[in-house]
Amino acid sequence: MGLLFIVAMFVSAAASLFAPWIGVLYGYLFVVLDPQDIWYWDFTGWRPVFLVLVPTCVGFLFAVVRRKVSLGIVRNRRNLYILVLWIFVVISYYFGPYTQAEGPYRWDNAQSDLSVFGKIYLLYFIACICIDSERKLRAMFYMFVLSAMYLVYWANRQYLTGHYFGRLNGPTAPSGHGIYEDQNSFAMLFVVAQSFLWYFGFSFRRPLWRWLSWLWIPFSWHAVFLTGSRGGLLGLGATTALIGIRSKKKALGLALIPALLLVFIWQGGSVMKDRAATIDHYKANGSAEGRLQSWQAAIRMIVAHPITGVGLASYGPAFPHYSDNRPREAHDTFLQIAAESGLVAGTMYALTVGTSLILLWRNGNKLKLQKGSNAASLWLINEAVLIGYSGLVVCSLFLSLQRFEIFYLLNVLTNAVLYLSSKRASAIEPKQGRLIKAELGT
Repeated sequence: MGLLFIVAMFVSAAASLFAPWIGVLYGYLFVVLDPQDIWYWDFTGWRPVFLVLVPTCVGFLFAVVRRKVSLGIVRNRRNLYILVLWIFVVISYYFGPYTQAEGPYRWDNAQSDLSVFGKIYLLYFIACICIDSERKLRAMFYMFVLSAMYLVYWANRQYLTGHYFGRLNGPTAPSGHGIYEDQNSFAMLFVVAQSFLWYFGFSFRRPLWRWLSWLWIPFSWHAVFLTGSRGGLLGLGATTALIGIRSKKKALGLALIPALLLVFIWQGGSVMKDRAATIDHYKANGSAEGRLQSWQAAIRMIVAHPITGVGLASYGPAFPHYSDNRPREAHDTFLQIAAESGLVAGTMYALTVGTSLILLWRNGNKLKLQKGSNAASLWLINEAVLIGYSGLVVCSLFLSLQRFEIFYLLNVLTNAVLYLSSKRASAIEPKQGRLIKAELGT
């Protein structure tokens, strides 16, 4: 199977020279599906994302010169926040006081992280510019849905074949670290995927296909249970409740809530149930108490180094200087970013999240009242992104997800759906379109 992706890699690399959005699609396919860790034996010696990203960058430059893309698509507040965040990540690497510090708590290599973040942000901005039509947006949406479906199958297959013990992490090659190496990160995928699977079902007119696509949802719940992630469980609860609140068919959407409870009682598993029982008893739970201790250390780091932070990927080496407790990550994405890269970086992250959720909420309300197949398609994707994004944010309050690339994919989809919604409104009613465009910041 991996060989098919390698062949597709060369095809996509060639195609991206003329249509860079294909390279973007393929790049994010490797982010979400992570085939290089599922079929790692076929990818030995290959750097698939790099081999596609280079021709994608070349194709993008050609497209800019030929004026085939509009750079104005990224001219909005959200992308400015992300650009400033990137700048302060770089500043924290060069000027953070603990970037060069070594020791037993050096969990990540700062130089390697700088390179990873550079690729993440480069792909993000190219994607925002290239995904400029409903056809391309739908392709990104379907890519995420199909990738999530396969990983739902992969996770449940590990359970059925007994290829895991304790808490299930995602596919990870023996020689490297996959995006889903941590159980919490693997759970985040399924938290985000639930809303995509739900609204993917509504894209079918025939009830049979709709219900067949919805069959994946309870299996995605079970995948979260297998990870034993309490953050994932909270995220599932949040996204399930939002689906019920935002659904056009209230009864059907709200029915997911008791369905989730029943599946949890039936198939939650002893590990997930034991960990879930400690959510509201943090004083009696070592992991929860450790989070509070780490949050206190993070706040001290921010106060001591508000501009540069302690240094990119340097939370571990800095920890003993700000706390007498056992070093651990912040287990809060905002605090992790602000502690490592400064308060400005943390604020940019918070503004990106807050602005995106507010605008998606408003945009969904408007699209819900509009008629036409284009409006319906944009509404489905808007709601899937809004609810998946919300679930990720809920989880980020308790987890360090600063390198979780699906966050940036959600922002790419946010940028596209808001841009296309304002463009559609302008085509229908220019005056009203200008007002909506200004409101959405596009």
